[in-house]
Amino acid sequence: MNNFTAETRRQLKREQKTRVMENLGRCIGIQLMYLVPYVLLMVILYVSVFGRAFALIAGGVSANDYQLMAALSRGLNTVWLCIALMLAITGPLQFGLMHFYIGLAHGEDVTVGMLMYPFTSLKSVWAGIRMVFTLWLRGIIWSIVPTVIYSTIVFAAAMAVSDTAQYQVIAGALQVVYLLVMIPIRVKLQTYNAGWLLLAQDENRSAWAATREASWAFRGNLMKLFVFDLSFIGWYVLIAVVLWGCILLGTVGLTAMSTGMAIAVFAAALVAALCLTAVLNGFLSAYMESSFVRVYEHLTEPSAEFYPEG
Repeated sequence: MNNFTAETRRQLKREQKTRVMENLGRCIGIQLMYLVPYVLLMVILYVSVFGRAFALIAGGVSANDYQLMAALSRGLNTVWLCIALMLAITGPLQFGLMHFYIGLAHGEDVTVGMLMYPFTSLKSVWAGIRMVFTLWLRGIIWSIVPTVIYSTIVFAAAMAVSDTAQYQVIAGALQVVYLLVMIPIRVKLQTYNAGWLLLAQDENRSAWAATREASWAFRGNLMKLFVFDLSFIGWYVLIAVVLWGCILLGTVGLTAMSTGMAIAVFAAALVAALCLTAVLNGFLSAYMESSFVRVYEHLTEPSAEFYPEG
C-alpha cells in the first residue's frame, strides 16, 4: 500500500482542482440536472397533497369541512408514490453521478449526459438501487447503537432532572459527546462510498461485497481520511458566507428601501444567492468526489486497465 502523506493529499487535490476548473460548466450542469427530478417530484407532491385542498378553500370551503379533510386524505396517498419514485431514481442517478466523477478524476472527456447512463440498462438501474440500499443499511448498522444509547440517556435525564436549566446543560453536553462519537463513524461510512468505483468496474458485483472491499483500502488511514475531509472546510465556510451574505443584504434592502425597490433588491439577492451557491456547490462536489476517487486509487494501487493514467 502506498504511503498516503500530506504532500500526496495536496498533490492529488491540486490535480483534481485543475480538472474541475477545466470542466466547471459541466460540473455545475450535472449537479443542477441531478436535482431536477427531485424538484419535479416535490412540486408534484406539493400539488397533489395541497392543490385540491387549496382549490376548495378558494371556493369557500371551511377548514373543518369534510370535503377538505377528504381532499387532504386522498392527497396523502400520493406521498407514498413520490417516495417510491425518489427511492427508485436515487440509486441510478447517484451511479451516473459517480461515473461522471470517476471519468473526471481520470481526465476523460466527461459529459452531463453521463448522469443518465444507468437508465440505459435495467442492470445498471438495479446496481444503483442495490448500492444505495447497502450504504443506507450500513449507516443504520453503524449508527443505531450510539443513537439508542444517546436517546436512552437523554430520556433518563429528562425523567430524573426536574430543573429545566440543569437539564438543558446535561442534554447539551450529551449531544456534544454524541456528535464526537459519530465523527469516526461518519468517516468509516465514507469508506464504503468507494464501493461505487468497484461497482462501476463490474455491475454484477455484490454491493455488500463491494463496499466491504472498498472499506478495506482505508484500514490504518481513517485519520488521514478525516484530515482529507477537513481540508475542504474552508469551501463550506465560503458557501455559507456567500449564501447568508446575500440573504442579509436582501433583508437589509427589504427594510431600508421603499416597497417596490426593496422587493426588487430582495429578489435580486435571492437570485444571486441561488446562482452563486449553485456554482460553488457544483465545484465543491466535483472537487471532493474526484479527489476522493484518486485517494482510493492511490491507497489500492489499482491496475492501469481500470483506472488509466489521467
